[in-house]
Amino acid sequence: MAAQNNKPTNRKTNIKDIFLMLPDNAFGHPDFTLEKRKEMLKTIGQQPNINVENYDGTYAYIELCDERNGYLSAFYYFLEGYKYEICYWNLKDGRKLVAVNKDEGHGDVNFYLYENGNLSEDLYYCPDIYNVQLDDFFETSHLDEKEKGILQDLFENRIVFQHLLPRKGTSIEMRIGSIPFDMSYESMFEEAGLKDEKIIFKHLIFKWLNEKWVKEVRKGIGTAE
Repeated sequence: MAAQNNKPTNRKTNIKDIFLMLPDNAFGHPDFTLEKRKEMLKTIGQQPNINVENYDGTYAYIELCDERNGYLSAFYYFLEGYKYEICYWNLKDGRKLVAVNKDEGHGDVNFYLYENGNLSEDLYYCPDIYNVQLDDFFETSHLDEKEKGILQDLFENRIVFQHLLPRKGTSIEMRIGSIPFDMSYESMFEEAGLKDEKIIFKHLIFKWLNEKWVKEVRKGIGTAE
């Protein structure tokens, strides 16, 4: 599906242009229609003056717009705050690879390709974020077979992931995420019989090298904490 065509004229395309060219379904939220996004660009960094303790509606605003680094983050509120991230990578042939990160990084990362004033969905340049393994996110060498089996089951059926797009640099981070208001998720390891000392986290860095993604496993839960 082609995205909206809002071609800039006689100047280089920047992150604001990309923000407007994205289709509404890239966000999947009623506060991010094209018309509302145009209004947001007029008040960058200005959070609405709303007392959220007594507010059951929604609002949205652009939290940060870094034109130099091709990065924009937008915040929306509904019962709790969430964030979108948008960034792009310049390709050697003049095109741009665009990424949209939803739901504070806990949703899917969608990719688009900008070329000659048009934006379209892209699958070719996507990092392989769906073909990940238990050992990418947990140290397992100290676990016995039963413990590893329990952790594998949680990994396949319970674990969610968080993605972080780069404001500076070019790498995407992928780490174990969380589920707001889900206390059973927070205690799932303990409830499954795995003690805290048994859970040793890792995270992934997808490095952008020569216009290809290179997966690197690193120790620790990641930089988002």
